[in-house]
Amino acid sequence: MQHITLMDQQHIQRTIKRLAIQVWEKMGDADELVVFGLNDRGYATAVELTTYLKQNSEQKIQLHQYDVADNGQKAPIPNCTEKSVLVVDDVIFSGKTMFSALSTICYSNEPNIIEVLSLVDRGHRKYPVLCELTGISVPTKFGEHIEVIIDKSKIQEVVLFKNV
Repeated sequence: MQHITLMDQQHIQRTIKRLAIQVWEKMGDADELVVFGLNDRGYATAVELTTYLKQNSEQKIQLHQYDVADNGQKAPIPNCTEKSVLVVDDVIFSGKTMFSALSTICYSNEPNIIEVLSLVDRGHRKYPVLCELTGISVPTKFGEHIEVIIDKSKIQEVVLFKNV
């Protein structure tokens, strides 16, 4: 299996910093912000993103890890009613993971606004999820896979794997 590094650590940090600026522009900082990081890699992305968000804002930011496989059963979902919500994942592909998280969040909450952010967008949605806050878009082909490599909850690189 062949692999290509799409983003190294410096590229990732620049991208996350740019995404933080886009979050401020799109969502403002009037409401309290609840950030959901999906699974381990989405949470690692959300942790780095919230670091940049907190540097330049007085806004109250609440960070929460959401494990999609157990529908968030390990930790209860915080109250998001009348707050801004940002759902973060490392890679968005079919939209199934994001759709599941959004469904659970909206089941018992009425957020003022919800935005979806992803470090990498692979395209090819099967579920109706629009991701406007994206680091890079890499439409993949059959037999290709993109993975965000983390080490001790820190993002190291983004790699494209190809079957040859």
